[in-house]
Amino acid sequence: MKSNPFSFLLDQLEQKLPDSLRPVQAEVKAAARSLLDDKLAQFDWVPRSEFEAQAQLLAQAEARIAALEAKLEDKSA
Repeated sequence: MKSNPFSFLLDQLEQKLPDSLRPVQAEVKAAARSLLDDKLAQFDWVPRSEFEAQAQLLAQAEARIAALEAKLEDKSA
């Protein structure tokens, strides 16, 4: 499999085209790429570094919550 899953999908589409559509193969591929690009543009992407920073902050917050819950449990017991 290619490292780019979208190129892989387009290649698979191209390979599965019936023979009757082979003459318009370039048009079909261009239309599929355009549709895929339009749909991908609708996503709200974030850089990997920002995602990892937020994941780390979440882990720290979860640890603090667990510590506070344990503290509350000790005080109420």
